[in-house]
Amino acid sequence: MLCHITRPDSVVMEVEVDAKANGEDCLNKVCRNLGIIETDYFGLQFSGSKGESLWLNLRNRISQQMDNLTPCRLRLRVKFFVEPHLILQEQTRHIFFLHVKQEVHGGRLRMSPDQAEELSALLAQADFGDYNQNTAEYCYSQLCGSEPSQGTVNSIIARHRALEGLSAASTEYQALQLLSSLEHYGVEWHWARDGEGQKLAIGVGPEGISVCKQDLSLVNRITYPIIQIATQSGKNVYLTITKETGNSIVLLFKLISTRAASGLYRAITETHAFYRCDTVTNAVMMQYSRDFKGHLASLFLNENISLGKKYIFDIRRTSKEAYDHARRALYNAGCVDFLSRAGERSPARSPVKSSEGGDDCDSCQQNRHLQDKLQSLREALLCMLCCEEQIDSAFCPCGHVVCCENCATQLQSCPVCRSEVDHIQHVYLPTCASLLNLAVTGSAHLAIHRGLASHNCPSKDYSADEKLCHA
Repeated sequence: MLCHITRPDSVVMEVEVDAKANGEDCLNKVCRNLGIIETDYFGLQFSGSKGESLWLNLRNRISQQMDNLTPCRLRLRVKFFVEPHLILQEQTRHIFFLHVKQEVHGGRLRMSPDQAEELSALLAQADFGDYNQNTAEYCYSQLCGSEPSQGTVNSIIARHRALEGLSAASTEYQALQLLSSLEHYGVEWHWARDGEGQKLAIGVGPEGISVCKQDLSLVNRITYPIIQIATQSGKNVYLTITKETGNSIVLLFKLISTRAASGLYRAITETHAFYRCDTVTNAVMMQYSRDFKGHLASLFLNENISLGKKYIFDIRRTSKEAYDHARRALYNAGCVDFLSRAGERSPARSPVKSSEGGDDCDSCQQNRHLQDKLQSLREALLCMLCCEEQIDSAFCPCGHVVCCENCATQLQSCPVCRSEVDHIQHVYLPTCASLLNLAVTGSAHLAIHRGLASHNCPSKDYSADEKLCHA
């Protein structure tokens, strides 16, 4: 089965999967082609028969959800947005940036004039590079809905000039930091009507549900703690919430189709579980329905039979679990792709794509291999929570050593085994500074240097960490 996947930058990828493949098979192939390990943040969208945007359930067959359309036309989208500093891969951050950029141009993110000036300069730096009066273009009018004055243009140009020399990756990171502070960052919008027939925009985000008018002006904000229950019946979604007086009221939202109503109900449940829960409960993860044939088979053959089973929700990890899983996967893949304090990337290879240094000499390859191992060791000694301070605390009685003292004192259970922490013991491990000295001094350096004395390395531009062989 052929699938055409549209990325946020409008590039179409062609992926071939088995005719009985699940949505997860297709998403994994797309992420593998892009070199992305943090797959929990992404999903595949498609358009329903009435134009509604629907998420492909990754645990169900694609053919059961796409009405046997060939080729399947899907969109790679960010399903769960997290703070930029929690994104470990540059590839992942780039897709986040492209997606949020679409949201900005679509008018779904509101900002102040000062924020619009800063974002205009950052987007121009990311798209066109350093300031050049002949090529620079600014999207201030799209961000604010009004034409900028000459003073505003001069301010944007000054901000753009100040970004000279900043790389595209660093620019995208700064832009994401700005965008993540906006009110509707990470909000998924659904279009509905209330009980009186008024058109509404229902925004489901990390903090709760925003009920807005068509122009996205806020009508009501519903936080997750006051929601007692959410249910769906046909095209309607019902929210039972608790008022300040202690009484309960039921809010009704009417959507364009049953599938759109299921999409809103699913978004509320999955978003709440991802951002607000410590772990995804089995009651959510294993909730499913059956078609008519599967229902009959379950009645007469076996209740546990998988025939006709379709999962309702499609979430396996919370935000904390997704971060921990991605960090371990990157570490096991030998990929050093973590964000440093300065907002820059350390040199790393994609865990999926092969290295391009096939023409280098053996000693150069061995040197880079040693550098990668050294960098992995330095990263392994950083706190798994903040990724900044060095590990110096052990949880007792379980004995796991994964955090710095500042992060460890804020935890009541071990992030590795989830056992209760009785007390925290300070420990002394090799410092990152001492490991860094190994790269420029000591016997390892001398051995490599002597090994290179008998031949000439091919000319190539190396990064700072790779210039050891040219010392």
